[in-house]
Amino acid sequence: MEGHVEADEIYLVLTGEIGYTTTRTVSTGRGRTSTRTEYHHVPFYSAKVSFAQPEFGQKQLVYGQGQYSWSFQISLTDYLPPTINQPLSYPHVRYYLQVVIDKSWYKPNTRETKYLTVFPRVNLLQNPQCLISTMFGNQNRKDIVLKGSLNKLGYVPGEAIHITLDIDNSRRVLIQRIVLSLLQSYQIGRNSRGYTVFQTILPNILNIRDQQRREPFSIIMPSVPIPPSYQFQGGLQRLALVNISYILRLAVKVEGLFTNFDVNIPITIGTEPYLDSNQQPTPNSVTVSYSLNPEQSMFKDDDLPPSYDSLGENIK
Repeated sequence: MEGHVEADEIYLVLTGEIGYTTTRTVSTGRGRTSTRTEYHHVPFYSAKVSFAQPEFGQKQLVYGQGQYSWSFQISLTDYLPPTINQPLSYPHVRYYLQVVIDKSWYKPNTRETKYLTVFPRVNLLQNPQCLISTMFGNQNRKDIVLKGSLNKLGYVPGEAIHITLDIDNSRRVLIQRIVLSLLQSYQIGRNSRGYTVFQTILPNILNIRDQQRREPFSIIMPSVPIPPSYQFQGGLQRLALVNISYILRLAVKVEGLFTNFDVNIPITIGTEPYLDSNQQPTPNSVTVSYSLNPEQSMFKDDDLPPSYDSLGENIK
């Protein structure tokens, strides 16, 4: 926009990294201590594209006023872990592009950073166990027996989860409600977290005392992108660990003390294919909303990662 630009190189780098925290106790003197949070960044992927370098005999690149453009493409390697959480939240898996105008050592480099969302392909057809129906059950101390069936163990966003519940309540105890939740748990580096993706109260099972009850349900999952189930171990110099898993939980709320009970069903969330288009919803069809976690809202481009130089030999 003004004058001219002299540069040693103009290039772009795509970086994938995990971020997590640890704590340690430090002495502050006179027998006092405090807890310090330390932030860790472990790159596991790097790809560089050079746009322009000085030609033979040329000391520097020189650009006058004007607009310059370079086309590029980067082929992602297989088995990259999915993006999860905001770039400056911990723990996280993040990917970012940095365009760098590399200037002389005594001049500050110019950088522009953009965040990307990367999801690996998780094809449920490659895991036949995900397509098999399953039975489940549990009971409480008042002899309420909950049994049920799930149409399969793998889903993609937008699909319907088909559940049939059978309730045996021989003592006619008051069943207040049954809450269905999809829970995400993940480990990134040394941090582990849990998150409720969605939660809904099942219809037609509210304050009932029936001895026997059978109800089918269709729970329409949100169509928003959800990080798929995934396990990853890799890294450039240090090990980066990512493990994302999901549980479908039925929480039965019953009158009295210590009478509530749960059923937890591990399921797989994939990215493809959508297999539910020919299945008809049941009369008890429920559409649930994604519980937006502030840590999983859209990335902001002004939330910059650590300086490029701090990544050292991993991406130079």
